[in-house]
Amino acid sequence: MDFSALYKQYDGMAAPAYTLKVGKAELQIGDDVKLLRAVCELTCRQNAGYLLVEAVMNPNGTNGSAWLDAFQIGAVGSFSLGYGSRKKAIFCGILYEVHWDEPLSQGPLGLEAVFLDVRGQLMHSACADAGSTRTLSQMIETILEQDCCKKLAASREIDKLPTDWDLPVQRSGLSDYEQLCRAASFLCYEFYAYADTLYFGPPRPVSSPVLTSSDTTGLIQLRRRNTLEHQCAAVAVSGADDQGKRIYVRHARSREHGFGCKQIRSALTNDLHQPEPTVRTMSQAQYLAKARMEQRQRQTAGLIGICLGAPELRPGRFIKVSGFSQAVNGTYYVYTVRHTLDAGGYKTDWEAEK
Repeated sequence: MDFSALYKQYDGMAAPAYTLKVGKAELQIGDDVKLLRAVCELTCRQNAGYLLVEAVMNPNGTNGSAWLDAFQIGAVGSFSLGYGSRKKAIFCGILYEVHWDEPLSQGPLGLEAVFLDVRGQLMHSACADAGSTRTLSQMIETILEQDCCKKLAASREIDKLPTDWDLPVQRSGLSDYEQLCRAASFLCYEFYAYADTLYFGPPRPVSSPVLTSSDTTGLIQLRRRNTLEHQCAAVAVSGADDQGKRIYVRHARSREHGFGCKQIRSALTNDLHQPEPTVRTMSQAQYLAKARMEQRQRQTAGLIGICLGAPELRPGRFIKVSGFSQAVNGTYYVYTVRHTLDAGGYKTDWEAEK
């Protein structure tokens, strides 16, 4: 959908609306409760998404009392955003931390609460079998059996992991979330892509742009980003086979085209060497080196945008930009989205890479 069409559909995006549910209660605002700010950040990077809620209330009021009862640690919260009666669910997670600012005089009670999404729940899940040994597929199967993943996993088909990667993973007391991240890194982010498919939809490249922007309608800021951060001339991965013989693979940066590419190549002279004790075959090392180099190279150029609130915009989606300069026009992979609702209205910040 084109952003200008979305702008018209929501009547100029002038009347933002939300629904906040905590536990089994749909919380209301009124004379005794005022929502100051809600910030929801979702990302495809290896960290948890969150929802931050700030409010003030009279705990003796009807709505204030409901808020006070609902915000209990571990409670499940959901958040929907949109305009008028048309709202989309953008977040579901657990209440991780809550602060109450006690009034020192005749003032309202202040609330600041943080919810974490599915990956945050994994981050804080207990490791029941620390010290035992399991294969990657067994570990991932166990993670998907957790309550926070069951609903998501029930509607999706998760491909089996290649048997070449089905190696033991030592359990040394790490949480399941840390193990998930290690497995994701070992699998070249493929399992993380599976998790993102459950949460956000199909990962790259099996997707078409969820949003297109061909003019400045609804755009507040558009910033083009070029960086050498995390860049290198090549990625090298090493390991050892079952006989102890060293395995070493180097994958060089692919040729780039466009303004400044010659300068980028001349500035990058160092290799990034990543020893991997879990790598046992040459094919594994080649696989990791190639994909990790490609993943880093995609981060060289990107867009950072701020627009009027767009609940349709999610991480793991593509956005197509046209009608601007040649350097900006193109299709970008959105990896982080931040929805902010406050006194200034509803805005969406997003970060994307080529």
